[in-house]
Amino acid sequence: MAIVILTGPAASGKNTVASILAKKRERCAVIDVDLVRWMYQQPHRAPWDGEEGKAQQGLGVENSIELAKNFVRNNIDVILLDVVIDETAKLYRERLPEAKIIFLMPSYEEAFRRFSERPHTIIEEEFEIVYEWEEKLTVYDEKIDNTALSADETANKINLLL
Repeated sequence: MAIVILTGPAASGKNTVASILAKKRERCAVIDVDLVRWMYQQPHRAPWDGEEGKAQQGLGVENSIELAKNFVRNNIDVILLDVVIDETAKLYRERLPEAKIIFLMPSYEEAFRRFSERPHTIIEEEFEIVYEWEEKLTVYDEKIDNTALSADETANKINLLL
């Protein structure tokens, strides 16, 4: 079973690429770690919101890992969508050693263009924080500059890696 962790800044194409990639697999689940984190509603904190935000980020990763393991036990490929930082990448490596971390990193200008054209789930300042976090990421298996790639081309490239 393939386990892929798609990371990248906001508007890097994680959701769109995952949807296309999932359709190329025989059996595949997509886990959006943000949605898992949002299950914890009170008090909900973003990862950049101090110690509580960092703790909730870690809990979201841990819960997503358990969900991924359950899908794999049932012979289902898994694509996890997360804004991975080195700290959470190490947790993924420890708990899902067979997973490949694929880092989608379009140029800032392209990511911001995409961000500007869609409904926002974060504000511009948060977009910039997340982009800076991802620029510092060092723990991954493959980095794809998808600035000039379509979502289909990016999904095909990832599928060849599996």
